[in-house]
This record gives sequence, C-alpha cells and structure tokens, in this order.
Amino acid sequence: MEQKLYICYAKNTTVMDLQLRKYNFIQQLVDVEKESIMATLERVLKQEKEEHQEISTAHKKELDNRLKSYKENPDDVLDWSAVKENW
Repeated sequence: MEQKLYICYAKNTTVMDLQLRKYNFIQQLVDVEKESIMATLERVLKQEKEEHQEISTAHKKELDNRLKSYKENPDDVLDWSAVKENW
C-alpha cells in the first residue's frame, strides 16, 4: 500500500494564527505589572502607527503646490540664517 503525504496551505490559517497570537498577547498584557514594560509596548505601538501613517490628500496637495512653486521660482527662497535673524 502506497502512502502519500499531502500538504495543504490555506490563507485562513495565517489569519487565524494572527488572531490567536493577538488573543494570547492580550491575555499576557493583563498580567503585566511593570510600568516600564507597558511604556515600552506603548512606545513600540505608537512608532509602528506613525511609520505607517498616510499623508492626507490635503497635505499631498500642499506639498505638490510648494514643489511646483519652487520649480517655477527656484531663486525665490530664504536663506536659513536670514530667517533666524529676522524672527
């Protein structure tokens, strides 16, 4: 009798693994008693959120306008030392 091994990979497995990991992580968070650990976790989550933040459409438009203005008038700029002196 011939034996065969079939391997099946499903995308749902990855999703379920992530959900299970999140659930286990939350359970571990409940038991955290050190302020320093919570502060570190919060800092990592904040950094992750900031790294993946998208620029709003309004901000993109403003940046495009400024770049266009600079390209049209490259000599119409202020030197940083002059700005510091006048402010």
